[in-house]
Amino acid sequence: MEKVILTPRGLVFPEATTLDSEILGAYKEGIAHYNPKARRVLDIFKDKNGELVGSNCFAPIVLAKYLPKGTRIATMADLGIATEINPKFLEGFFSDTGLTLRTAVGSMMENNSLARTLAEQLKKRNISLKTPKVIYFDALDLKEDKNSAYGLIYVLNERAKFGENIINAPELIRDYQFTKIDDKGIPIEDENGSRICYTGQGGLSAFYSNVDSNVSSNDWNLAYSDDSGRVVIVKTSEAGHRKNSEANAYELRLHACLQSSCPRIL
Repeated sequence: MEKVILTPRGLVFPEATTLDSEILGAYKEGIAHYNPKARRVLDIFKDKNGELVGSNCFAPIVLAKYLPKGTRIATMADLGIATEINPKFLEGFFSDTGLTLRTAVGSMMENNSLARTLAEQLKKRNISLKTPKVIYFDALDLKEDKNSAYGLIYVLNERAKFGENIINAPELIRDYQFTKIDDKGIPIEDENGSRICYTGQGGLSAFYSNVDSNVSSNDWNLAYSDDSGRVVIVKTSEAGHRKNSEANAYELRLHACLQSSCPRIL
């Protein structure tokens, strides 16, 4: 018996890949006007054999403005699907996807002005901090602020939407083991899982995949970057692209272009 799988003509699947360095020149020109403190946390990217090297919780937000049409910064949900398909994707490298906000004030003084302004913006949108919130880069813009330790503060943009790029994450209150990540980017607890979700107790911290493919939400050094950092992007179909997140996750599970040359060591 012969069997043929009928694949629709012109069907294009999203691709998850690390970013090459072609964008570096435009990006460096784009950050030249920022104040000195801001430039120090934004000017982190380097070219290493044609690949863009570096990652933190500020630079990808600006970098996103220079990505080709139909391309976006990956979320933790995207990285979860990619590592489910290929466990070696991002092995030995870290990639930031956004922030974790637990309280308006934390132990890291440098982050408190950023945490307070974000908490105020969430409150205006009737989003409480009774439970931790994950805020993906797509929901954020940067604004210069001379009083910030980083020369920058975070501003929720017009794309920010609760349940899509602002995620309720009551799970992120203690460390736990996991194997898979759900469609919102939150690790699913599994006592037999080989991966660990690291969490914090308060304030504002990074939300990233680390060098061991664990998920970390307890690192308060938002500007940290080194050569093991990579920016992961998702290339989507420009024509007829379905915006529904579940449909997009399904397509990404069907196919991913995984380039692993590309997480932060705890």
